[in-house]
Amino acid sequence: MAVDPYPYDKREISEFFRRHAAISVGYLKVERALEDLGHYVCEIVVTAGAERLFLQGIQFSGNRFRYPAHLDAVPSAVRHSLEKQILALLIESRVAESPLSEPDLAYTGERIVPATAPFHAYWMHARRYEFASRRVKGRSVLDAGCGSGYGSRILAREASSCLGVDIAAGAVDLASSLFRRPGLEFSVADICRLDRHLAGRSFDAVVALEVLEHLALDSIPAFLEGVRRLLRDRGTFIVSVASRDDSAREVNPYHLSEMAFGEFCGLLERWFDASSVQYFGQGVWEGSYRLERECRIVPVSGPTDHHVYLAVAEAGGESP
Repeated sequence: MAVDPYPYDKREISEFFRRHAAISVGYLKVERALEDLGHYVCEIVVTAGAERLFLQGIQFSGNRFRYPAHLDAVPSAVRHSLEKQILALLIESRVAESPLSEPDLAYTGERIVPATAPFHAYWMHARRYEFASRRVKGRSVLDAGCGSGYGSRILAREASSCLGVDIAAGAVDLASSLFRRPGLEFSVADICRLDRHLAGRSFDAVVALEVLEHLALDSIPAFLEGVRRLLRDRGTFIVSVASRDDSAREVNPYHLSEMAFGEFCGLLERWFDASSVQYFGQGVWEGSYRLERECRIVPVSGPTDHHVYLAVAEAGGESP
């Protein structure tokens, strides 16, 4: 069964609107597709008291709105109100973004917060979490380097439990305020010192997406050693890294350790048996809102021009 790459499922959205009769649109952004100038995607932060809900991927073209499957639970009266506001903004400015009242939610170029980051950036990141979530169903998961926490929540919808950790206290505070739910918790931890922060704990799976390239090369072994110690026998490690084989890549000042395919393989195969590791590549956004074709993740067996490499490694026996 497919997993939607969004933080909430239908039940959670339905319960939000059952709890709150009065809501307001705290933020709305309308983005235009590159290949179809009459096609837009609309993203919204709905507020009700202290609660927030991110409504993402609402598409608009030819005077018709199309909602992703997970938004079927949005009541028709709410849809009508949202659509009126979206149309008014389109008529006024064609591509619109309303003021963002919460600076902590703003897109900085690096940390992704749903609905306020560019949709193409969110989609690339979230599809990696969707990919990972299909491999952790019913298992205990550590999300190492969780950032704002939306990915931990995607994992938690399938996992038996999920712990998201990040070295930045501000990110953990934001994640706790936006995405906490039963079975999901967040904590401050240095992922290169996991043994110290998580002494006595173990997990069926460790997920590290958008992490390796942010670590100095000489600190990566300490991270991987911690991962191996925390993984139970037959546990799963799901990891991504920005590719140096992508000839069209842009320089990212936040990246310290981008890797060629051979480097990525050599690194992982120091800690996992080569036969237990599967490799994948993910492309960049191509400029459409035909979402099923965008940022796809496919198996690879050698260097490619993919923007990101991913690996799924199975632990067995003793750590190296």
